[in-house]
Amino acid sequence: MTERQAVSPTSAEVAARILRAEQRHPDLVKVRRMGITAEGRPIHAVTITDPSVADWDKQHVLIAAGHHGNEESGRLIALALIGWLTLPSALEVRQKQKIVVMPNMNPDNAERDVYDTPDGPRPFRDHAPSGPRLPEGKALEEVAYKLEPELYVDMHARGYAGCSYDMVLWSEPATYTEGDYLLHRIAAEMAEAGERAGIPNIAHPLSWPGFMSESPDVSSACAFAYRQFKSLPILTETCESNEYAYPERDRVRSGLAKLKALLAWGNRRHPKLHHAGYPCYLIGMFQKGLVAIGRTAAARRQSRVALWRNWNGFKAFEVEAPEKPDEKRLKVDYAGPALAHGAGFQVAVRGHRTLRSVRVNGRKLRPSESNGYHTWRQGCSTFIVVSLTDLQPGKYGIMIAHAPANRP
Repeated sequence: MTERQAVSPTSAEVAARILRAEQRHPDLVKVRRMGITAEGRPIHAVTITDPSVADWDKQHVLIAAGHHGNEESGRLIALALIGWLTLPSALEVRQKQKIVVMPNMNPDNAERDVYDTPDGPRPFRDHAPSGPRLPEGKALEEVAYKLEPELYVDMHARGYAGCSYDMVLWSEPATYTEGDYLLHRIAAEMAEAGERAGIPNIAHPLSWPGFMSESPDVSSACAFAYRQFKSLPILTETCESNEYAYPERDRVRSGLAKLKALLAWGNRRHPKLHHAGYPCYLIGMFQKGLVAIGRTAAARRQSRVALWRNWNGFKAFEVEAPEKPDEKRLKVDYAGPALAHGAGFQVAVRGHRTLRSVRVNGRKLRPSESNGYHTWRQGCSTFIVVSLTDLQPGKYGIMIAHAPANRP
């Protein structure tokens, strides 16, 4: 337990360190000025990726820190993350992901070491459906709309907690989907990584009364990222205070360990989803859900965002019941705008099956990830995705016939 005497890093120190990272690693690090605060300070975005690998098959990540000026730990951990991402140990992350870090979202308040913005909305809550009003909110949304990120992370600090515990939290997702299960699992892994690094951690939904509420004028950055892009929305809180805090190196070590555990999700595949990467492209359940389609991360990103913004247009997506042992019939009724990037319909059947035929409105489909069907086996089930490109409004009858089950 140590006493802290001075605010660090200041806004000037953050700017100097990220510019130094760009000078040392000009091939990996790009710094952009996305806006200017009311007092004339820059709002920076730092992009880290491997330019030797084409961007079209990379996951996109947006990480923001320092939304509240008196929360130093977020800025410290963001700078440590930028440093780690340039190391050989982060090669796989750089090759498979494009990561944008905004390490100091509230430079003016960082100089004052204060939480609240003197006038107007707080930058973190400046993301209502009506649009942002502050330069900080506008800067974040400009980056987000360009990235349409699979993952959004907001790093905060429990500014009056002192030597207490850290938190990993997530925005509560749409009901009756796998979102809560996935986010809970991700947050639990992050919390465990933080504890292995030496600081106690807890994980729970962002369910504080009023915290995630939306109105025409108020909405959090996490809610914005989920609402607009179906990004995985994660928020971290690091314990600190101006009087007492764990040593800086310990807070950074634990915070960085959590981020490494989180970024690892972008490099692996959930066994009940077909593609590797962050598990954000499913709407619904593993056993019956809508999924983004496409051969590349860029194509699936376009499909995911369009599908998410129009999923209320699916008036029906039902499996005919009771289900027959060797046949599955789906009824789809879509009344939204045409989906030029397509949609996938994922279902699962018990046992290891060989498909005999897949038909949509009587038309026989061939195996294809973009306009047909594909399958894989997991556990005691065979998963099937029926992919339809350029989905038009209308009613669709999907019939899947499969051979009797083989023993798993």
